Amino acid sequence: MRIVLVLTAFLQLAISPAMAQTPAQSAAARADALSLEQKTKISQLITKQTPPLAAASFSIAVDSVVPADIQVQSLPAEAEKLAPQLRGFGYVVIEELVALVDPRTRKVEIVFPRWAQ
Repeated sequence: MRIVLVLTAFLQLAISPAMAQTPAQSAAARADALSLEQKTKISQLITKQTPPLAAASFSIAVDSVVPADIQVQSLPAEAEKLAPQLRGFGYVVIEELVALVDPRTRKVEIVFPRWAQ
C-alpha cells in the first residue's frame, strides 16, 4: 500500500507541471476560430477600406512576425462585432491575403483569402 501511495505522489509531481502549462493553440485551431461566413464578411469590410500591399518583403503565414516597416491596421469595430474573439486584433492585407495580427507582438494569428463584394 505504501508503494502505491509513493508512486501516486510521484506521478502527481511529475504530471502537475505539464498540466499547468497551457499548450500554444495550433494554427489549425486558430483558423477554425472563425467560420467561413465570418472570414468572408470581415474580409469584405477590410477590403472596402484598405487597399492591399503589393508583394511584401516577408512571407505572410501563421506565426510569422510582421516587420516594423509594415503598418498594422486596427480591426474595424464592425468586424469585432461579427467575431468578438478578435477584439484588439489588427490586420494587414498583402496581395490576396488578409492576416489578422496580435498588435502587441506583431505575430500573425490567422490568415485567410481577401474577398471583395
